[in-house]
Amino acid sequence: MRSLILLSSLLIYVSVAKAETFDSIAAVVNNEAISCYEIQQEIQTAVAQIRQSGQASPLSYNELKYRAFDAKVTKLLQVQEARKLELSVTQEEVDNAIQNVESSNNLLPGQLKDAIAQQGMNFDDYKETLKDQILIGKLINVAVRSKLQISEESMREYYRKYLAVPKPRREVHLAQIFMAVPNEPTPEQLNKVRDKVRWIHQQLVDGTDFAQMVATYSQSAEREQKGDMGWFMHGGIAQRFVPALELPVNALTDPIRSPSGFHIIKVLEDRWQDTEQTGESYDEAHARHILLQIPALADEATVAKIRHRADSIAADMKGASDEAFAKRAEEDSQGPSASKGGDLGWFKRGMMIPAFEEAAFKLKAGETSGVVETGFGLHIIRLVARRHIDPNSFEANKDKIQQILTDIEMQEQHPHWLAGLKAAAKIENFSCADINIGSAAPVVEQAQPTTNASEQQISPEAVVNSWLKAWSSKDLDVYFANYSEHFYLGKSHASIAEWKKYRTQMIENKTFIRVSIHDLKVIPVDGNHVRCEFTQNYESDTYSNKGKKSLILEKEGNSWKIVRELSFL
Repeated sequence: MRSLILLSSLLIYVSVAKAETFDSIAAVVNNEAISCYEIQQEIQTAVAQIRQSGQASPLSYNELKYRAFDAKVTKLLQVQEARKLELSVTQEEVDNAIQNVESSNNLLPGQLKDAIAQQGMNFDDYKETLKDQILIGKLINVAVRSKLQISEESMREYYRKYLAVPKPRREVHLAQIFMAVPNEPTPEQLNKVRDKVRWIHQQLVDGTDFAQMVATYSQSAEREQKGDMGWFMHGGIAQRFVPALELPVNALTDPIRSPSGFHIIKVLEDRWQDTEQTGESYDEAHARHILLQIPALADEATVAKIRHRADSIAADMKGASDEAFAKRAEEDSQGPSASKGGDLGWFKRGMMIPAFEEAAFKLKAGETSGVVETGFGLHIIRLVARRHIDPNSFEANKDKIQQILTDIEMQEQHPHWLAGLKAAAKIENFSCADINIGSAAPVVEQAQPTTNASEQQISPEAVVNSWLKAWSSKDLDVYFANYSEHFYLGKSHASIAEWKKYRTQMIENKTFIRVSIHDLKVIPVDGNHVRCEFTQNYESDTYSNKGKKSLILEKEGNSWKIVRELSFL
């Protein structure tokens, strides 16, 4: 999974991201709101990306609305998940990332801030965007990558197949267009996405620019890098994508189905890698250590006391078993490896500081050193094992092979994990005055239903007025008649009947009720829903208040029914 942070895509994002607050809500994701303003800014970002790719205008505004909504929901869900796992990003990590961006874009230290300022952008906003990207990267490593298990046998099989007998291998540079499907799609949902992917494929075959189609339609993490997946060769890509490795440059695969959606892959370029055996053999050591740190400002008496303790531990550990040494390291070592029994794993010469390395390589397996002093403190070292490494052997290539096979698993598991995150979330969609967001499934244009002119249509405004009048007059029959039988109850009541009983008690125990509204706005959500926003004044003999309120109405026959109430009192 690529994690490259490109300056251009971040600049586009920051250029439209302003710190402003709007009352209208586009969606509520696990009780956390996304504003209509945020969706509008996401759409502007998408349009900027599309135009940067060379296309004058988006091919489908509905697709842009879906993509904007999906991008904001996806990001928020991941940030929420990171919070649950108590993940965070330090200022040092942000500073290092900025240095990497400057380096990758041939900028001198400090020039990135100037480059952003010259375009009228806020550097603090840029850093917040970068911080979110780092946080999400950490989350993916913890929640997905760290849980992948690559077997020893699968690594040895890769070695036998591709490295044991080296030969030149073709490597191809790939890009993709990806269209997601829900976690458990219905046949209708699957067919809609499949039809859309086939249409996109035909447009590409007919000559439409691939980068333009990526910018407009792709839902992959690589979208902002024009779909760039990186370089791959046989054994380094998921099996379902292997056909792409056999294609000539500029060729396309047919749509490929994966558990998370559909992929169209293009070969951008290729090259041949010469894998002749090179390198000299070397020795590796596997060691544990117990570290006692010496405080920088410690006086002579304190230093002497620490040295005496180190000498005592070294004497105790002479001839001790590996298990005993590990237990003592857990108890006494002050190094980061203490929780692992002081285990430092395998290392070769040049990987450790000289004094430590010299002492370790003088030991035989099972031996324990005396006290060894370095800039980190006082060490007692135990050599667990030694081995001689051929650079072309399985052992020498094991870490590289594990990384390759882990990346293949990530191609499958990351989209699946993300889809599961969405499926488990509570996502409530609303609308905005100028943005019809639609549902979290890909939007498909539908013809508006026709209405017989002879049928009398009751407007949403009329329903709101009927509801208001019945409430004020305590006419419960008319009041409840304005509500749908599938009115959203949340967790407050087990059934509509229980809610109606509660509301009856709340209304009837008032001596009087006076309710008025002003600034009524009726905002379309889709063909069957509208949102009515207004300011409400409520007064009774026991309570009064004033605040903003929204009613979500659903079309039922020739009229509308209330399916949701939202109060901002």
